[in-house]
Amino acid sequence: MTELRLHKILVFNPSFIGDSILTTPLVNALSKIYPGAKIYFCVRPESAGLFKCLENVQEVITFDKRGDYKGLTGLWKFACKLRGYNFDMIVTAHKSFRSLLTLKLSGCKNIIGFKQSSLSFLLDKKSDRNMKLHEVERNLSLLSNIWDEFTLEKAKNLGNNPAVCEEMEYKQKVSTFLNTLKKDNRRIIGIAPASVWETKRWPVENYATIIEKMYFKGVYSLVISGPKEYWVIEELKEECCVPFLDFAGKTSLTELASIIGNLDLLICNDSAPMHMAAALETPLVALFGPTTQSLGFFPYGSGQSEVVEIKDLYCRPCALHGGRRCPEKHFRCMRDIKPENVMAVAEELLT
Repeated sequence: MTELRLHKILVFNPSFIGDSILTTPLVNALSKIYPGAKIYFCVRPESAGLFKCLENVQEVITFDKRGDYKGLTGLWKFACKLRGYNFDMIVTAHKSFRSLLTLKLSGCKNIIGFKQSSLSFLLDKKSDRNMKLHEVERNLSLLSNIWDEFTLEKAKNLGNNPAVCEEMEYKQKVSTFLNTLKKDNRRIIGIAPASVWETKRWPVENYATIIEKMYFKGVYSLVISGPKEYWVIEELKEECCVPFLDFAGKTSLTELASIIGNLDLLICNDSAPMHMAAALETPLVALFGPTTQSLGFFPYGSGQSEVVEIKDLYCRPCALHGGRRCPEKHFRCMRDIKPENVMAVAEELLT
């Protein structure tokens, strides 16, 4: 598909888990444009397992800027590590000062990124980051300067949908376990009430209401979160008057993917589980507050999904990723989302 012969290509995006998931179509597309090349994928250590089984990924490289590669010494250490791979091309969806400097110091002579990046003058080829597109499509637009046949539609066809790895042995165990609970056509839904960003969290009492309403309709709820957010689950237990399955903080990311892939529905905030569910084509209801779909990070894939939000609220969006506190101090973007509205959307997807 291209005259240029490349042997090693690095796709670089050591960002949040969801951001890395939304980069996998770019990995897929590059593997088809350069079928003889080995594709490497650089992500944060905590998300590495989600991508190690992807057939188009030769190796997952991890970059921990707060650990082994902290500070200027760490930056140079990681650049030297990349230099050892002798990459023919690096495609970076990450735009930070630190990332661009690290990649330049790696010695690669063919670095492609966004012209809106910090230190963009260090890039060899630049693409515009169109904020009107979904993040998947923005990442795919990086191909425009290296693929003569580029159109966004062609790139989307090559990239397909985002993908993640599941722990297959664990998946079978989860499937067997959940099937024992699905007697008499009972359904199992997932509840993911946590988020790194406080303003993205729908009030815990509302999630408790959903769990209770579902329980009395014969639907079991399985609650998930990371280990650092387990305090949210403790609050949920205090609020909820019916039992639920507590898997919060008890799984690896690939095990979590296996759980999400077995659910009949996931109800969640704008967070990593949302992107995992979309990649696994699990039906989902996503609750958007400080962020909006216009920012380009809504569920992307072939599965069913619905976003519930308070449209036309004057202060939305207030941040790209959310924030620690509501700048208007009323938190209406999440508080005004009513459980009965979420319940109606969820029941529609369950039918």
